[in-house]
Amino acid sequence: GDEEEEASMESSSAFAIACVSMKKNFAQFMQLLTFRNIRKQFKKFKKMSMKEMIKVFFSFFWMIFVGLFRFVYTLVWGLIQIVWTSMFGGGLVEGAKNMKVTDILGNMPDPTQFGIHGDVLDAEKTEINESTTSSDLVQMAKGEKGEPDLMTELMGIASKKEGHGKHGPEPGLGDISEIIGTDTPSTLAGAVRQKKFAQAADKTSETEMETKTESEKADTEDGEKKDKVKEEEPSELVVEEEEKKVRRRRHDQRKEAPEAFMASFLAGLEIYQTKMLNYLARNFYNLRLLALFVAFAINFILLFYKVTEDPFDDEESDEDPWNGDDDDEDDGGMVYFVLQESTGYMAPTLCFLAIIHTIISLLCVVGYYCLKVPLVVFKREKEIARKLEFDGLYITEQPSDDDIKGQWDRLVINTPSFPNNYWDKFVKRKVINKYGDLYGAERIGELLGLDKNALDFDPTEETVAKEATLISWLSSIDTKYHIWKLGVVFTDNSFLYLAWYTTMSILGHYNNFFFAAHLLDIAMGFKTLRTILSSVTHNGKQLVLTVGLLAVVVYLYTVVAFNFFRKFYNKSEDEDEPDMKCDDMMTCYLFHMYVGVRAGGGIGDEIEDPAGDPYEMYRIVFDITFFFFVIVILLAIIQGLIIDAFGELRDQQEQVREDMETKCFICGIGNDYFDTTPHGFETHTLQEHNLANYLFFLMYLINKDETEHTGQESYVWKMYQERCWDFFPAGDCFRKQYEDQLG
Repeated sequence: GDEEEEASMESSSAFAIACVSMKKNFAQFMQLLTFRNIRKQFKKFKKMSMKEMIKVFFSFFWMIFVGLFRFVYTLVWGLIQIVWTSMFGGGLVEGAKNMKVTDILGNMPDPTQFGIHGDVLDAEKTEINESTTSSDLVQMAKGEKGEPDLMTELMGIASKKEGHGKHGPEPGLGDISEIIGTDTPSTLAGAVRQKKFAQAADKTSETEMETKTESEKADTEDGEKKDKVKEEEPSELVVEEEEKKVRRRRHDQRKEAPEAFMASFLAGLEIYQTKMLNYLARNFYNLRLLALFVAFAINFILLFYKVTEDPFDDEESDEDPWNGDDDDEDDGGMVYFVLQESTGYMAPTLCFLAIIHTIISLLCVVGYYCLKVPLVVFKREKEIARKLEFDGLYITEQPSDDDIKGQWDRLVINTPSFPNNYWDKFVKRKVINKYGDLYGAERIGELLGLDKNALDFDPTEETVAKEATLISWLSSIDTKYHIWKLGVVFTDNSFLYLAWYTTMSILGHYNNFFFAAHLLDIAMGFKTLRTILSSVTHNGKQLVLTVGLLAVVVYLYTVVAFNFFRKFYNKSEDEDEPDMKCDDMMTCYLFHMYVGVRAGGGIGDEIEDPAGDPYEMYRIVFDITFFFFVIVILLAIIQGLIIDAFGELRDQQEQVREDMETKCFICGIGNDYFDTTPHGFETHTLQEHNLANYLFFLMYLINKDETEHTGQESYVWKMYQERCWDFFPAGDCFRKQYEDQLG
């Protein structure tokens, strides 16, 4: 009964095996809960000693602990496998790629075979299986290496030997499928018997062969000795050379084996690396959002910090072992930052969240580099290529001295790698063809880094492949281009923001209050808040110049106060110990910048009243002019610049949104003109002036041979080559042309 059950489990599917094992376990559990078994266990418990009872008690809880651990481990491992296969798995696709046509055809049932050859094929299949398994085992024991037929390798069938098959012709497609279906023995016991029988046959055949070979060796040993003397020396040399060749081949194969393994391992590692980078690029914005939530959680825990001089003084407050360094000194005593909580879970939670936030920040930098950096480099290369081709930059005109961006781009135009990301790889040739006649092709080629060999390049000539060495690889690196690329990346505002974000996250492990800066990321995540930040930087140059002018004006007032009004700058309430704020120029200037600019009425509100003083009239002029020039004019200008920039950006966004919704992109005519008829604007933008049709037409011209262009196509192609968009019907449409006929 047990053997039949095991055999059925062997031949069943994985789901059936799981069901059978579950059924077994449930039956065993139900047997434990029977009245007879409980009574039996109770009798055993009565006979136990105290030592055995304690042992059983602890073993019971140990079994419960191990069972729970196994359950949790299985559950977590299953979830990890599901997540791994969903992210990086491609088993179904790889299985479909590796599937052969012969496997599909071999598994297809032949409906004509079941009804006609059913009885004959069953007996034939059993004989074939027995013969093939025994012959395979004998060959494996003897170490013989056969060369089976290609079709038998593909179909998985062992070749028939003479005398084993009843019928002469080979099996057809249906027979092959049936034979494949019966490769495994019908029962487990039968398979075991066949293996034992094959092993016994191997042992008897080996003993017989050994006895025969020993007798034959003894008879022929004397004759061989005589023949060896007669053999010629050249034959021995040939044999030795052949043996050396065989040894070399084996040595080469041993060398090639680890090299092939390392190559396959590195190829697989590269595939997983590409998958990981693509995953980070796809989930870049999700990682940013997750980092923001973690930053909120960290700052919520920071609300429970308090300052104390003795962290062990208060029993209710525990010292934070993760951030217990002294940060300030008050009256010579040490000051500690501690978490005011009694549970003890906040400190490790804060440390764990800090590590998670740093990891997410680093992943955000990697994801941005994979997602956005290629686009940033593409846009910059496109801008340089367009300026070279259409504006003649660096040829007909040079960038201004204060144009740092233009001076930096001069570094890349003569590198062989430019353009790398931009799609038009022949932009340098186009520039030479356009400006070569006027300024000289050789001079422009030298400017763009093209020598005579590059200009006279013939695609029909075969290029000689150089040896792949470390020196050739290092010399092939375009250092100039990569330096320019690093400059472009490190001047990108988004990349600099992410670098600052990651730096603050790393500094947060030294002092957790650095994580407060990450809350500013909420302003970068929403478009409305981003507009508010942009309003500060929109007129940045004017804002910086205005602040500089403010500093100069305050300095002039500081000079006047230092020379004439020092006695009015006493901020002490005690007459015996005066606190003079204008006895030295630096203190006086900082006092004016910090106190005078922030005061609502100017510096006059923060110093002594001049009533009754001989300098009263001069003080009045000093205070009023400071209030007028600094408070009323300069501070109002700074506020006005920020407010005007915010209003300008908001109006631009509203105007763009309104134009996209109410105006045709091609002709620019508003919907008021078309909506005199029902659905007029919608019909016009979808049928008459559809943007997609214009894009398709341009792609059609790009892919079409210039010699096959019609007159209209040649006109549009010429305008497109010059990036002139006058062929768009701006302000015109069919309805306007036939307005009189339409009434």
